[in-house]
Amino acid sequence: MNGGQSAAAAGTTPQTSPTPAHRHRSRLCSRLACLGVLLCCLSGSIDATPADPARPAARPLRVATGVLEPFVIKQDKRLTGFSIDLWEALARRLKLEYSWVEYPWASSDEQLRAVQSGGVDVAISKLVMTPEREAMVDFCHPYLDSGLKIMVRVQNDRPVLTAMLSLVSSNVWPFLAAAILIVFLLAQVFWLVERRSNPDSQKGYIRGVLEGLWGVYLLIATGENSDRNAPGVARRLMVALIWLIGVVLVAQFTATVTASLTLQQLRSSIEGPGDLPGKTIATVPASIAARYLQQRGLPYSEISSSEEGIAMLIDGRIQALVFDAPSLQYWAARRGQGVLRVVGPIFGPEKYGIAIAQKNPLRKRINEALLAMYADGEYEQIHNRWFSPGS
Repeated sequence: MNGGQSAAAAGTTPQTSPTPAHRHRSRLCSRLACLGVLLCCLSGSIDATPADPARPAARPLRVATGVLEPFVIKQDKRLTGFSIDLWEALARRLKLEYSWVEYPWASSDEQLRAVQSGGVDVAISKLVMTPEREAMVDFCHPYLDSGLKIMVRVQNDRPVLTAMLSLVSSNVWPFLAAAILIVFLLAQVFWLVERRSNPDSQKGYIRGVLEGLWGVYLLIATGENSDRNAPGVARRLMVALIWLIGVVLVAQFTATVTASLTLQQLRSSIEGPGDLPGKTIATVPASIAARYLQQRGLPYSEISSSEEGIAMLIDGRIQALVFDAPSLQYWAARRGQGVLRVVGPIFGPEKYGIAIAQKNPLRKRINEALLAMYADGEYEQIHNRWFSPGS
């Protein structure tokens, strides 16, 4: 009793053990707290999982490319060209950071394998879209339609034969017919003026006209008349008229023959793909052009650079270079030395595209930006910069 009074006097409360209800509520609160923390963590991770299209990538995109004029050109360690300008415009629109990963010349298959394996994120150079390549990667909308063409040497190896052919060409014959008619009419005028004073022109119509033809020829060839000292205003006017017309005829004949000679020099024995059998051909290995030639059983030599192909063609080691039309036209214009020409129609139609890994959401954004460039005219500006006649 004294102990209880002492405890009460000290103001202490005796300790009691928790009841089962209290313990149950405590465990329930702990579990609810843990569940809340877990939900918060899951909510944060779900919000961070999908890529925000407007959010820049954690690292710059790795963009594969390979030099192949005029799509990709390397000048003083700087890349330029049609495909380079196009990608830079797309990257600006999409606010993408990127770095170039360069591959060897004309290395389309290597670039595609790098995209497929994840070594790079995107590839753009001169990538032709094919069913086999579409099975490896995804392509964005095609950004250029083209195909294959043939480049040949147009240097004339048989000048005498070319000159003879030019005289019987369809361009020369109409002029010769017109010139003969004009000379005959001038002979008539000559005879009418000379028949009263020149005895040789008084021997009948036929002989008089023949003398007139001879007189016209002398005037055109030498500018002089055999009877130049004879008086008469009509005769002198006739001489001046025939001489002037003769000068025009000679100048026009020279121009017509020259134009015909030029056409003959530019004419090649290869004018299209149907003329390739039996000719010596070269192309880029593992290219669409090489596949085209293989499918048709046409043997070809492999080139490792555009310079090598151009040199082989100019030196006469090959007769035709088969490759993509834009590249051939660029090579002929810039490095053809005036003796190379791209001939025939486009064959083996091709579409060029940007390669990206399969199911990559960036593909949709690139397509949208590319369509926007078509709509606002920026694509046309870039295209004209590289493929217009004066570029």
